[in-house]
Amino acid sequence: MEFNPSKCQLLRVTLKRKPVKTSYTISGQELEEVDSAKLLGVDIDSKLTFNSHVDAICKRANCSRAFLSRNLRSCTKDIRDTTYKIYVRPTVEYASTVWDPHTCRNINKLEQVQRHSAWYVTGSRDYTSSATSMIQDLGWPTLAQRRQNSRLTMMYKIFNHHVDIDFSTKCSLLQSITRGHASRIMQPQCSCAAYSNSFFPRTIRDWNVLPNDPSTFHTVDAFRSYLTTKGLPPYCF
Repeated sequence: MEFNPSKCQLLRVTLKRKPVKTSYTISGQELEEVDSAKLLGVDIDSKLTFNSHVDAICKRANCSRAFLSRNLRSCTKDIRDTTYKIYVRPTVEYASTVWDPHTCRNINKLEQVQRHSAWYVTGSRDYTSSATSMIQDLGWPTLAQRRQNSRLTMMYKIFNHHVDIDFSTKCSLLQSITRGHASRIMQPQCSCAAYSNSFFPRTIRDWNVLPNDPSTFHTVDAFRSYLTTKGLPPYCF
């Protein structure tokens, strides 16, 4: 397989203020250095903040919601609710286990998409109404809560060998359990915020404080249902 040098880019992922500058070439052509690049639909930046990715998906989701609002104004509430869940929400949740943000800036920007969508779905013209109350009436969990449940579900799949990720090479169970459930995982040591809030360290923290032992659930659907009804407390941000 041959790479097309004009379609390849160089992205340095580092927190160093003065990183070592090294040029890379393919077929004699030097690669363009960029601050962010798209990989499988996810924008990755040099400091792993995912700011550019959140900005892009929020803009795309808001455009989709505005299009639906213009064309489905006369439809029923149930139809508008369904279109939001099909065309808008998946846009801001694609591959979220990878980039789930921890900063208020990105979390609030994503939640704003759902708040605007609540106005669209309810069809309310009372601009003094609370979007939060609308979301509660619609029975929608926060997007942050849904992303947390998605990460925990992925960890369940890794823990039970349902995906091609070797649990033993990434994690290890705690040998002594003084409190909590029997499937608690050793928390990795983190020296920077980017790693501390990446998938494994962050999800292990949530996994270890689950009220019930995840190993007692024998199917992914059962575990996902547990998270929805009796899992962690509502996500705060």
